[in-house]
Amino acid sequence: MYPSKIVTAAVLAAATAATLATAGTATAAAARTGNQPVEVVRPGQVVDTGHGVDLQLNRTDRCLGTPVAWSCKSVVDGNQPPGTVSVQTQGDATGTVYSPLYIGSGKAARMTVTEDGVTYDVQVVTLPGSPGYATGWAWGAPQSDLNDIPQVTVFDRSGAVLAQS
Repeated sequence: MYPSKIVTAAVLAAATAATLATAGTATAAAARTGNQPVEVVRPGQVVDTGHGVDLQLNRTDRCLGTPVAWSCKSVVDGNQPPGTVSVQTQGDATGTVYSPLYIGSGKAARMTVTEDGVTYDVQVVTLPGSPGYATGWAWGAPQSDLNDIPQVTVFDRSGAVLAQS
């Protein structure tokens, strides 16, 4: 590729990103933290995780499901102590979505979920500022044992572990 084409491609990419940011899409709001993307969304914005399952973050709860059938977990009621992580799963014979929920003052930059010996990288999603929690999603194979609780690890930008289940 000639240098002018590289510059043109870079300018087009920047213009596209600016257009997406203006449109307020979750993808345009993604902020890179190390090598892992952290998606920053507006409160109430619906995030498409694929396979017909959505994620929605608000100041008081995190919801997984669809706009007509949300399953929500409060992030402010004290049922999950600060500095901990939990995980919600939803799936069928085609796959499982894992949605970790980290509550704490640390800034989650990366999360992993390990199930049946397989580790999945989580798309981390959070609200702007310091909401006191981060969540995300990863799709994996169907769970072999629905009673099995996956292991979740939350890392900060430096790679230090913030929480582990």
